[in-house]
Amino acid sequence: MTKNKWDKFKKSFSKNFIDFLMIFAAEQDFINKHRHKSSIIKEQDRYGNDQRNKHENKG
Repeated sequence: MTKNKWDKFKKSFSKNFIDFLMIFAAEQDFINKHRHKSSIIKEQDRYGNDQRNKHENKG
C-alpha cells in the first residue's frame, strides 16, 4: 500500500504512462496497417488488378 503522496504519485504516474504508451503503440499499428492498404489500392489503380497470378499460385 502507498505510504505518502510521493508513492501515490509514482504509482499513478507509472500506470498512466504505461497506458499512454499502449495507446500510442496501438495508434501507430493502426496507421501503419492502413498505410500499407492504401499503397496497395494505389498500385491497383495504377497498374490494374492481375488475377492471373492468384490463379497460377494456387495450383
